[in-house]
Amino acid sequence: MSFSRPYHPQTNGKDERFHRSLKAEVLSGASFANLQHAQVAFDRWREVYNHERPHQALDMATPASRYRMSERSYPHLLPAIEYGPQDTVVMIKALGEMQFQGRRYKLSSALRGLPVAVRALGSHDGLYGVYFMHHKLREIDLHEQ
Repeated sequence: MSFSRPYHPQTNGKDERFHRSLKAEVLSGASFANLQHAQVAFDRWREVYNHERPHQALDMATPASRYRMSERSYPHLLPAIEYGPQDTVVMIKALGEMQFQGRRYKLSSALRGLPVAVRALGSHDGLYGVYFMHHKLREIDLHEQ
């Protein structure tokens, strides 16, 4: 997960440089008759970018020559999301909302169908944290309207 600021090359320089090359070499001044025509242009550029063109940042090697497949395999099925026994597990509904103690709270439609944990926070009664796995998404204060 990246928390860099958009349009700031000092924080995400390689992404900005990649997009600059893509724009200059494929998109600038181009018009495509349809998506298939655009895909052909992107595929050709990707071949040149990764296999033919040397990159200064790689000591003039190509990205394909430096690529190594990961030694770790990606699981075909991710393990089930589990929360602690002190947590109240709530499923996120179709609109990215959850319901807790008779109230609805908006989280994210990206979490639709996934479980989140609602966990009491020790600071004061009625204050809860909402977590997706180990990421705290928000706080809920039942004393607020």
